[in-house]
Amino acid sequence: MVKVLKEIALVLLLTFCTSCALAETTGERNALRSANSYLSFSAFSYSGLIDQLEFEGYSTSEATYAADNCGADWNEQAAKSAASYLSFTAFSQDGLIDQLKYEGFTQSQAEYGVEHSYSDSKTQALNSANSYLSFSAFSYSSLISQLEYEGYSTEDATYAADNCGADWNEQAAKSAANYLSFTSFSRSGLIDQLEYEGFTREQAEYGVKQNGYYSGFLAVHFVCHYINTFVYT
Repeated sequence: MVKVLKEIALVLLLTFCTSCALAETTGERNALRSANSYLSFSAFSYSGLIDQLEFEGYSTSEATYAADNCGADWNEQAAKSAASYLSFTAFSQDGLIDQLKYEGFTQSQAEYGVEHSYSDSKTQALNSANSYLSFSAFSYSSLISQLEYEGYSTEDATYAADNCGADWNEQAAKSAANYLSFTSFSRSGLIDQLEYEGFTREQAEYGVKQNGYYSGFLAVHFVCHYINTFVYT
């Protein structure tokens, strides 16, 4: 009988110790509460959530406990994050996947996020094209090249250039003005530079002319720049 009682007591003691070991610490409980709060208004990857909690002062073990027990679906978090990015800027599918991976999502999570949030790729390419044109001048071919560099297919990039509504003559004029704002060119030199950027001969000549730089004026401008740079310095 005494032996049986000892065995029962040992079992109860082990059960109690196990329960104590499994119980949340105050730090873990607070970290979990913070994790759920963050997830209620923003999307996080598993590693991104841990980093955020550590930034808030939680230990690595507390932050990891919270990420492990917050119940987040990391695929859905990737989809939410992708949708958030797309709400304020345009991405190619490859570009968005790379951005999600940068945020800590795995390749499969990032692909899931893009698949479940991405709209028509041509629309995204067109949005990107309009964004670029809002702050810089592009030729038709250079805009396509820029979009391809960002991960859009040639088909989508060409669609965007065809449908962005750009006046390529005016783009040449803007590009010419930009060059002339920081250096001097001969008329033929500026035309050559614009052609190098992908503008046609006609567009390049229009761009130079619209800036008021005819051959005679450009020569005077160049001489004045030379004198100011090398004679009076």
